[in-house]
Amino acid sequence: MHWSNIIGQEKVIELLKNSVAAERVAHAYLFHGIDGVGKLATALALARVLQCTGCHDDASCQSCQWALKFRHPDIQVMMPQPSDADPEDVAERLALLSQDEYAIADFIRAPSLNRKNAPKSLKQPFYSIERINLELRNKMIMRPQQGRYRIAIILDIHTINEQAANAFLKLLEEPGPDTVFITLTRRKNLLLPTILSRCQHISFDRLAIDVIAQALQERKNIDAHLAATVANISNGSYSRAVELAENEDLRYDRERILDFLRLAFTQKIGPKMALVEELNQAGRNRIKNLLELLLGWMRDVSLYRTVGENAPIVNQDKQVEIAKFCGNLENADLDAMIRLIEEARLLTESNVNTTLLLINLSSNLGQAMRGPHSGMLFKSLTTPQNDFQA
Repeated sequence: MHWSNIIGQEKVIELLKNSVAAERVAHAYLFHGIDGVGKLATALALARVLQCTGCHDDASCQSCQWALKFRHPDIQVMMPQPSDADPEDVAERLALLSQDEYAIADFIRAPSLNRKNAPKSLKQPFYSIERINLELRNKMIMRPQQGRYRIAIILDIHTINEQAANAFLKLLEEPGPDTVFITLTRRKNLLLPTILSRCQHISFDRLAIDVIAQALQERKNIDAHLAATVANISNGSYSRAVELAENEDLRYDRERILDFLRLAFTQKIGPKMALVEELNQAGRNRIKNLLELLLGWMRDVSLYRTVGENAPIVNQDKQVEIAKFCGNLENADLDAMIRLIEEARLLTESNVNTTLLLINLSSNLGQAMRGPHSGMLFKSLTTPQNDFQA
């Protein structure tokens, strides 16, 4: 019952079940994998199992009921937040996650919740040393109040700053006998090696297309055809598939990425700037979604070039366009194009000027379509004037 809300991830579930049964629970875990594959759902399930006082049949014990509502005194869930975050906004985001562990409710992927007069910060979410000391250390050094353990679930641990990371490291180096840290990340390469070495690493795979499609139908009552379509372009992320299914602009955006590629190749500055301005007005989150769609498209192109018409591409309904791209641009450096888009997508999570980002991405993609390219976008950001000399 504790594990029933997790979509897929059978290997991870089996591993954790065996660890609990053998009483070999690690004092620190690092759950790593892309967003939307169940890291938080699994962390919460593990926390409930460790605190469970004895569920019977379909009836949850008091401890599990508290945990399901994020009210268990010995289970703490933390997310990175801007320095000026509104406490009410933080509380609302945690409440959303308590209702749906797969919801996109963090400050990184949802800078503003979709409600009237919602506060929105332009500052980057992170973990400060003050939060690590006040909200984490001071609680984790205490004995459990109700449960067997003090458990901290820390989302997006890779956003921790250097001072905070060193403070967190001290907690890992001297763990209490009844403490469990469950850290979640999609970018473990950004963490200190010393933190990595003190955690048990558990990798979360991308979810299978049919698993995502079935979950969409069962959990969100989404039409089977739409569920299959968005599952195909979700890149293995259930949360991403939900976001796509609920996005009324999905069809339009898929066409705009093709326009972006065409204008990148033609290098016509006027139409290019008009499209960049249109995309920029749509907002940072929309740009990130467009880049993810573009990345999926380019991966399909690369796969089609290698395998041919039997390639298991994601954008099945765009096979004609993909075939034309491969046929017309035989010299395109596809690997470099993918790296350029990946870098641009990462940069959208910072305070980079998105107009400048899109202009330089377009310029570099145009070059890569004609031949070998370094695949580095950041360097070109230092010389944006080159794109205006056409």
